[in-house]
Amino acid sequence: MADRLRFRPFTGDTEKKIRLKNAPLALVLCQIRWPEFQHLRGDLSETAQAFGSVLEEYPVISNLHEVAYTLTPEGVSQQPGDKIFQWHSIDGVWHISLSRRFVTMYCTTYTSFPEFLERLELVLEAVRAQVKVPLVERVGVRYVNQVTDSRLVENLGEYVRPEVLGYSGLVGMSDDVRLASSANQARYVVDDAALQVRSGIVPPGETVDPAVSPAQVPSWVLDLDASSERVAPFDPSNVLSTAGRLSDFAYDFFKHVSTEGFLREFGDAE
Repeated sequence: MADRLRFRPFTGDTEKKIRLKNAPLALVLCQIRWPEFQHLRGDLSETAQAFGSVLEEYPVISNLHEVAYTLTPEGVSQQPGDKIFQWHSIDGVWHISLSRRFVTMYCTTYTSFPEFLERLELVLEAVRAQVKVPLVERVGVRYVNQVTDSRLVENLGEYVRPEVLGYSGLVGMSDDVRLASSANQARYVVDDAALQVRSGIVPPGETVDPAVSPAQVPSWVLDLDASSERVAPFDPSNVLSTAGRLSDFAYDFFKHVSTEGFLREFGDAE
């Protein structure tokens, strides 16, 4: 893909880049959703088989069902929802999921956005050719940063701006006071793009997403979920462009709240 115009709504800086040698990224994900289509109702197995047949780098398969909750006078009942078909790379790093309403690609070891886009382009071409989706209604890009080093978690103010810390930045007078968990949330909107920001302390053994393995120590998470909800004809190049803009949205927020201490700890600033 050709280099794109950078989207920097927080800093306005399109020149300075952050290159982290050891970025604390636990999950990078992109999901494309579409309306319900008649040709995708019922059994999706044949379509999924055709879709999976072109995913040569993802030979490991598995399936699961979404969970549907129904409110009744007797209370909330739980029923199996749509079947989700899944493909994985041999090393377990890259994952693709297909349902009748969405396709998702995510990785748990992230190297670069160009590589992510290259893989996403192949998935989108498979959706166009095999799933034959005419419209898209939502594109989302999500970055989950997780810091597990206790030295960093106990001194977060040296690495991110205090506005992001919420209760994590409130210290008690006694050393006996320990923050076991916390949750802070904000939502930013620029035109048709939205950025949902969640941050906080996650207790040992818990996780913010099933795709992220729970840490066995307290961790601090910065979850950046950028999305655009707009019905448009399905075009892989347009989806890739939207994904790039959403990635920029999340990246610029990260650049805005990171301190020089964070950059020294995890990598170099250019």
